[in-house]
Amino acid sequence: MPTHKKIFIYFLIIVAFYIFSQIMIHFIINTTYEYKSVDIKSTIPINAEVQATSVNGFAKVKVKNITENLIENKYIKINCFSKNDVLMGTKFIKIDKIEAKEEKEFEVRFNFNRVERAVIDIVEEQALTDKPVPQEQLQSD
Repeated sequence: MPTHKKIFIYFLIIVAFYIFSQIMIHFIINTTYEYKSVDIKSTIPINAEVQATSVNGFAKVKVKNITENLIENKYIKINCFSKNDVLMGTKFIKIDKIEAKEEKEFEVRFNFNRVERAVIDIVEEQALTDKPVPQEQLQSD
């Protein structure tokens, strides 16, 4: 009987440690992201939120089409800058189609170090062809 009790106690200790470690991992991951400043340079109404750690981050962008026209074949361009205004990298999110009076939300993840601010704009497809952009940057993560 004492062997069964020891095994049961060890099992409870392992389960308690697993639960504790999962809670701590969740807490640490969710509290290390900090909100960063965002500059929006588009004439189309955009709400954006950029959160980053020292090694990665993500951006959530809501685009609202307040016009009567269809928005299609455009890109959301996100430039990420460091504290010294050095361009750390650029991400693009393709906007396939947004109907009139419709709102869509987009999210993209990035792996740029020490991002302090982001500049967000909506660009035409022709503007992308001036400089070759790698295919992985043209897709949302």
